[in-house]
This record gives sequence, C-alpha cells and structure tokens, in this order.
Amino acid sequence: MPQSLTPMLRAQLLEEIQQQRAAIYQYLQQAGYSNLLLKLDSHPLSHWPELLNQWLTPELEAKTRRLEAIQAALSQMDMGLYGLCCDCDSRIERHLLQQDPARQRCAHCDKLYSAAKKQA
Repeated sequence: MPQSLTPMLRAQLLEEIQQQRAAIYQYLQQAGYSNLLLKLDSHPLSHWPELLNQWLTPELEAKTRRLEAIQAALSQMDMGLYGLCCDCDSRIERHLLQQDPARQRCAHCDKLYSAAKKQA
C-alpha cells in the first residue's frame, strides 16, 4: 500500500471505529442492556467484540463484525501488513481499499469467498 494513502485510510478507520462504538452504545441503551453497558465501559474497545458475542442480535452482530474488521485493519497497519489479502497474501486493489479501508480480501478471493458463502 502506498504510504501516502495509508494515513488517510487510517484516519477514516479511526473515525469509523468511533462511529461504530457510538452506534453499539446507542443500540444497547435503547434495548435496555444497562449491565452490558457497564461491562463495556470497564473494558477497552478492543475487547468489545468478545464481550458482545454472547448478546448478539442480528443488528448488533453486524455492528460487532464491522468493529472487528476495523480493528483488524488498524492492527495490520501497525504491523506493516495492511493491504494484503487474508487468503492469498496478494495486494488488495487500491480502489477497493479506498471504497472500504477495512477490506480483507482482494477482488478474486472475495468472489471465491462470496460464492462459497452462497453455497453453504
């Protein structure tokens, strides 16, 4: 990944992670999960997906999975592995990362993954 693009994408991911945090918090407040909110407040954001796994509703599951994807992308940036496909280790196409900075698969592997998901 070109170094000039990475800071911009990191900024987008950091902004989105805060949006996801707020959306999860708001959802739990509206659903009346006050005990879970107290538990989340006492843990770093990086632990939230693990804590939320036992409470997943379809809406909360989507928010939690997105939070995990964003956290993974930020970790990959920190390790210098950002922009590599999780399946084949090829570079993820630049335009795809610009569309979704948390993307984990190149176009080819994403097609294979989507086809396998449909068959399952």
